[in-house]
Amino acid sequence: MSKRNTSRIAPDSILTLALDIGYGVVKAVTDGQTLRFPSVMGHARDIKFQSDEIARRHPGDQLFDDQGGWFVGDLALTHTPPGELLRLRGRTANEEEIGNAFRLRLAKVALGKLLAGNTSRDAIHVRIATGLPTDHLRDTASLKQTLLGQHRVCTDTADFIANIVDVMVMPQPYGTIYAHTLTERGEINRQHQYRRTGVVDVGTYTVDLALDDEGEYVDSESGSVESGVYTAHERIEELLERNYREKIPFKFVEETLRSGIFYANGQAVDYRSEVQDALMPLRSATMGLLSQKWQRGTTVDVVYLSGGGASLVAQDVRGAYPQTVVVEGAQLANARGYLNYARFAITELQR
Repeated sequence: MSKRNTSRIAPDSILTLALDIGYGVVKAVTDGQTLRFPSVMGHARDIKFQSDEIARRHPGDQLFDDQGGWFVGDLALTHTPPGELLRLRGRTANEEEIGNAFRLRLAKVALGKLLAGNTSRDAIHVRIATGLPTDHLRDTASLKQTLLGQHRVCTDTADFIANIVDVMVMPQPYGTIYAHTLTERGEINRQHQYRRTGVVDVGTYTVDLALDDEGEYVDSESGSVESGVYTAHERIEELLERNYREKIPFKFVEETLRSGIFYANGQAVDYRSEVQDALMPLRSATMGLLSQKWQRGTTVDVVYLSGGGASLVAQDVRGAYPQTVVVEGAQLANARGYLNYARFAITELQR
């Protein structure tokens, strides 16, 4: 998080929050502040030793609501047993009661972290710009209904009322497009000369495509596939559990995926070959969706590759689509673009 603290908001002002609630990581960006934390939670537990020190290490990771206390993010990953961890996943049987309720809790945690120190219990007006996977946009109305209105944000570092007055929802990967076609001030980026702009957003549970044709969303060439980095996580997790005959915590699985090295009994073990095998389903699903929607990509001027899994498929995507650009700060690209769009929309309304 940046050093700037917006815990004091003028009573008549509106805080504009760009919120990318990914299935793996929540990314939040507002004026002068950026944060991210894992999209996981579990019911709070009694920590028998170093509880105060642990709370200081994970500020804002404890949420309290009408369902009780929750550990969220890194605190949950460390102190909630793997079998009790709850994760935001793909489509659920009841999206409004399960998926969107989860998103609301994560939004509260993000607001609590951004406004840490505010314990006034006063109402703070909030405008949220966010996204849904491309093929999940039918859930837009229910997501807005869940987020809009007054919600108490009660964490270990904040206690106030979030009065959410406006919610903008767009295809999740469109944030990356707005990160390039709009400036941080919400103005048209005249330096972006491409007509047809594509984005590939590689996330934890979905891979999403979006195509923009001179400012117009092209539905027929946009879409999602229920795949993602989790497919590699699952394979590596199963392999490690089989080799060492115990459940390996998620953070070590993630480290192995990113580095190719697993530390067993203090010794480095090379798993780079196994990691490449584990990535095959993700790469296959990504390339299959690209081929289905864009074929050879002849009419796509630029392909932006974003999301937390961008680096894992970059070589394959570049090989088939040489106009591919791996976005700098790929994991935050959507959130940055949501904020650009929110500022653009506000300016348009004021004209």
